[in-house]
Amino acid sequence: MSDDDALTRMRHAFAEVELPATRTLDEAYAVKVKYLGKKGLVTELSRALGSLPPDVRRERGQQVNALKAALEQAYDDHCRALTEQAEQAALATFEDLTDVVAPEPGTLHPLTRTRRALERVFASLGFDVADGPHVELARLNFDDLNIGPDHPARDMADTFFVAPPPGSRWQPGDLVLRTHTSPVQVRTMLERTPPIRIVALGTVFRRDDDATHSPMFHQIEGLCVDEGTSLADLRATLYRFVSALFERELQVRFRPSFFPFVEPGAEFDMQCPFCGGKGCSVCKGSGWIELGGAGMVHPAVFEACGIDAERYTGWAFGFGIDRMAMLMHQVPDLRLLFEGDVRFLEQFPC
Repeated sequence: MSDDDALTRMRHAFAEVELPATRTLDEAYAVKVKYLGKKGLVTELSRALGSLPPDVRRERGQQVNALKAALEQAYDDHCRALTEQAEQAALATFEDLTDVVAPEPGTLHPLTRTRRALERVFASLGFDVADGPHVELARLNFDDLNIGPDHPARDMADTFFVAPPPGSRWQPGDLVLRTHTSPVQVRTMLERTPPIRIVALGTVFRRDDDATHSPMFHQIEGLCVDEGTSLADLRATLYRFVSALFERELQVRFRPSFFPFVEPGAEFDMQCPFCGGKGCSVCKGSGWIELGGAGMVHPAVFEACGIDAERYTGWAFGFGIDRMAMLMHQVPDLRLLFEGDVRFLEQFPC
């Protein structure tokens, strides 16, 4: 076989057999390396030119260079064709964006649903919603609420005290995780002048943990300060509240009780919304369900907040949002509300 025939066969093998058989750029590049790489077949031919006589070398070199140029051109044309095919295939791809499985809708946590329901009712009764920090000053959490140094709530066994940051002006015992939302009432009275009508909803912390108590729970408290407001206004407000929340007329009663920040103080109950006061398992046959505490704001609290107790009177109330959620959704154990068990939460679809 002559040298010309060998070059022709090599060109044929590259451009008409091996290169057309490739379907990707990587496969085409592998064929190029086989022929035109550092150890390729055509490259070996170029190295062999040095052993030929000068007159033969010149002619043979022109033939090898022509072969290399032809193979390079064939490679470029083939790669261009592969790229165009890939682009056309991509443009021809059809994807139905409407053919998707919609994710299952989420649901509101029963505590969130209960809190929003409470906010809606009290907003309709003319109350503003107020908020405050979780890490609170012991002065606002205790002293300004007439809770003295010897009160059990100030015992570290009952309250989470917070170590002050290094270099701060606070001393040990100055900071606590708030034990109730009452400091929000104090902050509001320090910042605003009467008339005041607010509800404070939020997370509070106490060192309790059993079926009906949690170290973290949620509370709502209401405050009204104005000239001439009385227990009758408090009772009427609570009556309107429970009737609106349960969408039926329900009575409210007071039972004398003691709270340091109110005088007189009372526990307040509502008529059982499930039996209408006749007696059932929910109200344990009494016809009444205990909700929380209430009373007239103590003059010592007004004094700490700079409000004239001779001119203004006020009343306050508070109860647990978690227990209200348990009542509204018939939840048997308070801890179920905080465990994040999807099987439990799925029982409360929106």
